[in-house]
Amino acid sequence: MNNLNIKNCSLFAFKFKEDFLTILAESKREFNAPKDISVDLLFVTKCKMKKLNFLHRQKNYTTDILSFPLEAQKELDFLELLELGQIIISPWKIIKQAKEFNHSLRREFCYIFAHGIAHLFGFDHQTEEEAKIMNQHVENIMQRLNITRY
Repeated sequence: MNNLNIKNCSLFAFKFKEDFLTILAESKREFNAPKDISVDLLFVTKCKMKKLNFLHRQKNYTTDILSFPLEAQKELDFLELLELGQIIISPWKIIKQAKEFNHSLRREFCYIFAHGIAHLFGFDHQTEEEAKIMNQHVENIMQRLNITRY
């Protein structure tokens, strides 16, 4: 069974745990993971996210998500679960984006989480080609969950 460890250090009342667990299950399928997966998830305030974004990426603004893949997967291969890494989310930024894009909160939170999972599996969007591949994986997951843009 997939595992999601959640710590909420924001004021946002998180309501999408079941959706996130479903995203983990679909991610296992989408990325051909050899075993169930585990992710640590942290929700932070916009100020904390700005500090973390500057510390880790030298970007002085609040971002929606930061993903930190686990570097020691081979060393931890003996574990029953595939430990993917950590994801940090700014609910403030996600809520703002949902309004800007005219998306539901559910859609925006789920999309960003699936996006973060793709990062944990090693995908990125530094080039147009990388972005196309990564976004297709995320869209595949969203389509299987029937979570649309509107």
